[in-house]
Amino acid sequence: MFVGSRRIRSAGRTSGSVEVTLPPQLHALLEIECRLVLRDGTHPEIVLQPDLSAAHTLLLKLWRWVRAGLAVIGEVGDFDPGAFTLALLPPRHWQQRPPLAYADALEVLNRSSSATARDALARLVAHMGIVAGGRLGLSDALTSAFGDTVAYLVTGVAPLTGLECERGLTQQLFQGHGPLDQATATALDEHVWASVAAELALAWEQFADWQSKPESHSAVRQQWYRALLVEMGSASIPLSETRREEA
Repeated sequence: MFVGSRRIRSAGRTSGSVEVTLPPQLHALLEIECRLVLRDGTHPEIVLQPDLSAAHTLLLKLWRWVRAGLAVIGEVGDFDPGAFTLALLPPRHWQQRPPLAYADALEVLNRSSSATARDALARLVAHMGIVAGGRLGLSDALTSAFGDTVAYLVTGVAPLTGLECERGLTQQLFQGHGPLDQATATALDEHVWASVAAELALAWEQFADWQSKPESHSAVRQQWYRALLVEMGSASIPLSETRREEA
């Protein structure tokens, strides 16, 4: 993937020190040790291979908490890298296997209390929740919404788009108990998952009911988007238009 062109600057001809300004997308690599590889030949290349072992360790740790937190529902098993698309940067779009970005893990490690780190952690939890939901028996049509709901409960952030219906309906089950205050809580703490165990179980019951009654799920989605259109002052739009939007 091409990320831009930069000039190599020298700190002094006799110092041997040079500097390359990396694109903003790679700011998570700050202070990361890199292996420098020269591929010589007709078209020589200089390759930076970052040491991502700390980021991978965080992914393993986070999966353990996801597994423990969802144990109230069922067993999701060990972390399997083959169930995800592991990448340096979070992709804009993905299919089949949900992505886990090392840049997100590094953001969590380096800026644990920042808003960007909270968003990065929510993405990781949501994508792990998608895989966990599939292992618990949910269909592909429901796993994304389930992962998004799990992330919202434990991080306070809903990172996936287009899933407002399922997330909103499951939130109604919590009787006013919203996500945790992330100023004092993090999804990397065991007590956080334990404190939302009841909400996770309620959310699962809702998703399991939709799984067993797909016609009920379709009906509530139609009602949800109709109510949304009314709220937006667009009640004159036919329901057929709403259905096309859902598709």
